[in-house]
Amino acid sequence: MDWGLTQQVGNGICAVIRESSGTEIERAISLAQQSAGAIELRLDYLKISELTPANVSHWIRQADRPVVLTLRRKPNGGEFTGSETQQMQILTSLLGAGASFIDLEIETIENYLRGQLTPLENASAQWIASYHNFVETPQSLDPIYRRLLATKAGILKVATFSRNFADNFRLLQLTERAMQDRQPAIITAMGELGTLTRILALGLGSLCTYGSVRKGQESAPGQPTVDELKDLYAVDQTNPSTQVYGVIGYPVTHSLSPHIHNPAFRRIGLNARYLPFSIQDLTNFGPYLKKFAGFSVTIPHKISILDFVDVVDETVKLTGAANTLVRQANQIVAYNTDVDGVSHALQEPFKQKVRCVTLLGTGGAARAAAWVLKQENCSVTVLARDGQKARAFAESLGFAHDTLDRAERYSGDLLINATSVGMFPGLEDTPIPRQALRYRYVFDMVYNPLETRLMREAASRATVISGVEMFVAQGARQFELWTGKPAPRELMREIVLEKLRR
Repeated sequence: MDWGLTQQVGNGICAVIRESSGTEIERAISLAQQSAGAIELRLDYLKISELTPANVSHWIRQADRPVVLTLRRKPNGGEFTGSETQQMQILTSLLGAGASFIDLEIETIENYLRGQLTPLENASAQWIASYHNFVETPQSLDPIYRRLLATKAGILKVATFSRNFADNFRLLQLTERAMQDRQPAIITAMGELGTLTRILALGLGSLCTYGSVRKGQESAPGQPTVDELKDLYAVDQTNPSTQVYGVIGYPVTHSLSPHIHNPAFRRIGLNARYLPFSIQDLTNFGPYLKKFAGFSVTIPHKISILDFVDVVDETVKLTGAANTLVRQANQIVAYNTDVDGVSHALQEPFKQKVRCVTLLGTGGAARAAAWVLKQENCSVTVLARDGQKARAFAESLGFAHDTLDRAERYSGDLLINATSVGMFPGLEDTPIPRQALRYRYVFDMVYNPLETRLMREAASRATVISGVEMFVAQGARQFELWTGKPAPRELMREIVLEKLRR
């Protein structure tokens, strides 16, 4: 990519600083310097009295890396309440402050500057002509691209909200088009469905990708932190050959899967990234499965995902659910590695000949546990909120069944929680009351938090088994199915424990 600009943005990660005082800006700059190759100062979050050349020059010197100045007006998605005239007066007063770039929205360029930045092109800072749409990604991006080209700006920027997963591919195609045109551009997506664009666009030619300095300080929805961009996703090392894996579920914001698979890929030298795909409806996502190398599948899609696969492994036939997809040639093959995870987690109880088991839940994870229990010839009672679901699930396996509100009637060797009750952020939730915990072993499939309320309440009378054991084992098996290589299991387990202990 020979645009003469890549060195100016360092590693391509631009930290967005949207603090509301000079002191906070200086603190944020110090944090951003650890991971960001460039810094965007969102001046529209400051009082006008602070927007002096002396202040801005001081912040730019402190940054010690390329700085983008942005003073976005309220009507265009920013916080500045002044007129276009006031906006331009402030920005032109800062031309000599030492910034590398100044971002100016297309509306001001077309309205105030009559469509072109030519009168300002001799300024020391390069101008970024930007288009923002906080509602959607227009079906056709060509008119927007042409509007921006007409401004004669050195750099074009398109930032749109992804309402549909397909929006990512249109934005990435625009990135490639700008690359082919040798037109420096920044292409980014907003919203939780836009993660793919935020991670991959840099490797396809986008000049930079944006990150917040810390959680809670995002300048746009779905924005990762600069530390995540650098350390977790290594976006500066992506390229058109990067393979993409991910976890499909809803919600997946707090999934630890990206934190174990990305380091594992790096450990074996694989040019791959593992991303969270927050998908509520598979209808719009299913058609794109074959564009990726593989997936983990989690709540609530472990059963419904089967409508979109070509081949099912024996583990899926037996359990009726899938948690792993692998692209083989031009087919999507479904597996259930939860079976491996359950078997691993229950090694000790099975050695101790547990027989009487109570299983909570009827979802995909419960199906994996049920199959393992059946293989061990256990006597199982399935409990669920929905009595009809419990009955249908149990009778298909030859198990007994009842409703969850009658849990106190049961006891035995082993209790398995295969529901999501107790998962972060519902830390004080528990699937059954303390007085119902009359078991030798209690296995909670929930792995986040490290110790659930169910586990705490059971610890005084039972041996508790953490969902971490299952999570790491099933994840390791996924890794091996995708790569054909042994998984670095100890690394994966250490990472999970470290994350959860925090």
